[in-house]
Amino acid sequence: MGLLNLLRKLKKDDSEARILVLGLDNGGKTTILKKLSEEDISHIMPTQGFNVKSLQVDGFKLNMWDIGGQKTIRPYWRNYYEQTDALVRGAAACCAATDE
Repeated sequence: MGLLNLLRKLKKDDSEARILVLGLDNGGKTTILKKLSEEDISHIMPTQGFNVKSLQVDGFKLNMWDIGGQKTIRPYWRNYYEQTDALVRGAAACCAATDE
């Protein structure tokens, strides 16, 4: 079962979901969200704080919260957990051994 199908079952009375995207800096979180939004990915800067992208998928709105992965920002990740419907935790293959 895909993530979207699972969210639809969990949120059957709602047509949108909040998804938190976390991972280390330079792990590709922003790149993935920009690709999903069909945006240019040739000049991506490190996320300072957070970015929010809203995607429409089959009539379902996904509010994707891309949180910066720098070491100084990680202690604040927990502030974004409330009212989050799903968590996407990413790690670049090159950095998996150093993931904290």
